[in-house]
Amino acid sequence: MVNSNETEDTDITNSEVIKHTLISLIIVASSKTSNDYAWIVIKKLLRELKTHYSFLNFIEIGEISVIKYSIEDIYISSDFDKIKPKQVGTAIQDLIDLFKKYLGTKAGYFFIEEFKNVLGEKYYYMLKKIGVDLRLIELQKELYGLEIKGYKIKESSGSNIAFVEKIK
Repeated sequence: MVNSNETEDTDITNSEVIKHTLISLIIVASSKTSNDYAWIVIKKLLRELKTHYSFLNFIEIGEISVIKYSIEDIYISSDFDKIKPKQVGTAIQDLIDLFKKYLGTKAGYFFIEEFKNVLGEKYYYMLKKIGVDLRLIELQKELYGLEIKGYKIKESSGSNIAFVEKIK
């Protein structure tokens, strides 16, 4: 049996994936902050990431004073669709990670879960397909939380098992 997502994703472009990722991040962040703040953060992070991913120059977001707070405020050049999906995936992974870090406690513990729900199954599947690992972002936050509480991760040599131990 063919997974229904496999047949549906053949016509999804890089542009659609990034647009839905951006608007989903904005929607989730807007529920915890404000529309303007969420859009400003996205614009700022895209600017920062352009130094690492020049193809992000193909994305333009309207001026905050004139945007309508919708997906139509995100303009993407058709050249963006010529980029290899895995490269787009790496940039998206970094964007989500930075976005979550930038929002800090405003993002909350369930940020990634809320993001997945807003994003929808179709685009979540596409993110996974191009190498975006949202679970990894969740784990990084959990590990950071453990470190703050005085614990560290200790790996067992020769196996894939790790242990949590109290820092003395």
